[in-house]
Amino acid sequence: MRPTVLAACLAAMPLSAAAQGCFGTGLPLFHCESGGKAVDLCLQGDVVLYRFGPAQGAAELLLGRKVGEVHMRPWNGIGRHLWEEVTLFNGAYSYGINYSIDRLAEGEPQVAGGVTVRQGDKTLADLTCAAGSVTVHDFYPIFEAKEAAGQCWNRESFAWGAC
Repeated sequence: MRPTVLAACLAAMPLSAAAQGCFGTGLPLFHCESGGKAVDLCLQGDVVLYRFGPAQGAAELLLGRKVGEVHMRPWNGIGRHLWEEVTLFNGAYSYGINYSIDRLAEGEPQVAGGVTVRQGDKTLADLTCAAGSVTVHDFYPIFEAKEAAGQCWNRESFAWGAC
């Protein structure tokens, strides 16, 4: 997404809403905290917004991408852990946001999550969310938005393509 599209999205919101994780009318998809920093992923219309920075301050990094430009790997339906990952790209850098739930854990299932920052194939940072801090974890609205944009998930090739 060009910076002007993101700027237009943010300009339409009051400043107090822009300081919040999901920018007012955005749909929260993911939130966690680690070391005083917060990670938020939101869907606003057909734009996925990624925010990283102090939980109570201005974002250090804010990315907005159309759903067609975002990679989303849905859970394959197999295994003990339900997990999904969404990746946003910014030039040579990628930001992979993930969560995992142990479906067979006793008691209240704990949700784990994190962000992996890469430059090409090189991992630059691997942030793990603090225990209990993943308070939102639902990437299915991105799946639906990608389908609405004409993309379909191929379960055999594990890739998105035209419907």
